[in-house]
Amino acid sequence: MTNTTARPTTMTKANTPAAAAPPGRPTAVPVPTSKVPPTCVEARNSTSPPGTASHRPAQRFTHQATATRRSEEPAPEERRLEYVSGWAGAGVGVVLTRVVDAAGQEPPAALWLSASDLRRARRFVDCAWQLYDSDNPSNPTPAEWIAQHVGQGGYVGADARLAAQSEWQEILSTPLQRDGLKLLHVPLLVDAVWADEPDERRRRPEHSKVVASIPKPQLNGMSWRDKLTMVRAKLHAEGADAMVVSALDEVAWLLGLRGRDLPHAPLFRAFVVVGPRALHVYAPAAKLNMPVLVALGAESCTYRKTNCTQLDTRLQHRVHGELRWRAAEWSRVLIPTGGTFQRGANAALVQSVPNNKRLLRPSPIVYLKAQKNSDEVAAMKEAHLKDAVAMCTSLCYLEKNIKRTTFDEASAANKIDSSRSTQEGYVSKSTRTRVAFGPSGGEPDYQHTDNSSRLIFGNSTLIVHSGGQYDVTRTVHYGKPTPQQQRAYTLTLRSLVAMAALRAPSTLPATHADTVARAPLWAANRDYPHPTGHGVGSALNLREDPVVIDYRQDTNLHPFKERYFVTCEPAWYEPKEFGVHLGNILEVIGLEGGFLAFREATLVPYEPKLIDRTLLTEYEIKWINAYNARVKEIVGPELLARGLHEEFQWMGNKTLPISLVKAQKQRYGDASSPRACQSQAAGERGNNSVYREFRFDNEMTQL
Repeated sequence: MTNTTARPTTMTKANTPAAAAPPGRPTAVPVPTSKVPPTCVEARNSTSPPGTASHRPAQRFTHQATATRRSEEPAPEERRLEYVSGWAGAGVGVVLTRVVDAAGQEPPAALWLSASDLRRARRFVDCAWQLYDSDNPSNPTPAEWIAQHVGQGGYVGADARLAAQSEWQEILSTPLQRDGLKLLHVPLLVDAVWADEPDERRRRPEHSKVVASIPKPQLNGMSWRDKLTMVRAKLHAEGADAMVVSALDEVAWLLGLRGRDLPHAPLFRAFVVVGPRALHVYAPAAKLNMPVLVALGAESCTYRKTNCTQLDTRLQHRVHGELRWRAAEWSRVLIPTGGTFQRGANAALVQSVPNNKRLLRPSPIVYLKAQKNSDEVAAMKEAHLKDAVAMCTSLCYLEKNIKRTTFDEASAANKIDSSRSTQEGYVSKSTRTRVAFGPSGGEPDYQHTDNSSRLIFGNSTLIVHSGGQYDVTRTVHYGKPTPQQQRAYTLTLRSLVAMAALRAPSTLPATHADTVARAPLWAANRDYPHPTGHGVGSALNLREDPVVIDYRQDTNLHPFKERYFVTCEPAWYEPKEFGVHLGNILEVIGLEGGFLAFREATLVPYEPKLIDRTLLTEYEIKWINAYNARVKEIVGPELLARGLHEEFQWMGNKTLPISLVKAQKQRYGDASSPRACQSQAAGERGNNSVYREFRFDNEMTQL
């Protein structure tokens, strides 16, 4: 399993076939009376005795997520894996029951995590859990582990609503069949336990009751009816007349609505089925108020009426059953498969459609919403301008007060969040703000906690990763940086410049552009473990398909398209010492001749004291100066208009022009002459560095 958001799934093992009902109708399993023991830390400090009931139903949990659909970060009421194990990150967990040895020992529990998460998990996960590296082929897979403990023959239950079809079939069903085990759908059991948790602080929270809302028109750019027409045209081209929409960002995009059901994404719980005559929406009661119903045309929608919205407020309990009987009227039903970030429709939705009518394809909405319309582009630019003001305000405040006020990672993150939340039109964060100082920055996935929040001093780098429906990352230093820190920062900045300055044919797969971005770091024998970039939604998910910039991807070869927005996030990690991480949002723009280029949507200054000019080429210096000029030209007036004169001065100091040092000028001569540029390029190649000759002119400055 990859380190992505996944679904909790319940599994039940019966000792004999007679213990289960015929396929499709498994026997109800007793509801457990207690959960897996608390974490080791909790067990030491808790007055309640640890332990679990014997003969519990077997349960398999995958990473916290919204109940039956894909979302980046789940709501608190969906964090099942965290509830039973103490682990709040990504992973796959299995709890076996009805497998008690002769000594009466408790059934085993296991958790599969990435190598980086494995080290951190040992501080949080219950001692009863066996931890495995999911990337290590020598470790058993979840299906192999189940078979080892329960033997051959029998039935394993899993909640099909909480597993993607690919997970259900490829990770569970097929491997289990090899060991004579049959996978059946059994409703999740942990929810009943969680709802009756004796400790009120750990009891399952209620679902959000905030109603969906209609955002500003520029966030949509077109009506839901126009979008529906586009989707139906795509379905017709695929030979389908209906489609299931289960991804929450796709539901929000199609209906032109936003919600507050998730911590860091403006989405709401709902299913949509696109039929040939009507749009069928399955949402919780009272989630859609009267203005929304009027906008969707749901208040007067009848069976005979076309191009309107039929609403059902019974959500999960109704959508699967209705799919079964509605599919009888349709020829083919497109069911979305997974992508790099989307997991696709859950197995229960797939099983609700007869096999001969299923059309398993990527969702056409993925490609439609990735290519922003002109209104969405304008709205994203406006959001980045406001974010630039927020970042300049918070970074200026931290730099001014760091020597006279004590800050730790948590308080710095709170200050950044507070500054951003004061911006007009602010909705929510796109991710938990990550502030990492010194050795914390050397961990790629570091997140501060109450126990790990470091004090911030002036002797190392400070990484700030945050955003509000977008993503921006900057690294600063509040003292005198070391040459090693300057080198790491400058080479990381060169990687960002290389990607931002790239011009390429429109047919270039996005994943292939990664080698350009990483080249300056590879020349120094350095790399980073995460993708360089990914798509960004328009007030939807922070990470969206179809593009990913990662040379390790061998299946996603989708190219860039004009009006895509993508991230560029190179990094340098020095374990146990410091880290450097820079991140911009780039807009893909079209050029003549079928070529594409990038324009920076992020307008936040870099840290000049961390830049070693001797490591930069003449072109890179000009690029940085042009970027700084855009920041002053666009952000400066906005700061002054708000009366932020101190922040304006801070921004001006961070964006002063830089130039080649004297030794470089002597080496290359007049940097403005073509011969000097050619000499510089040859010199870089002679130093075994990856260098590309660029033409820097007025056209490039305007990108």
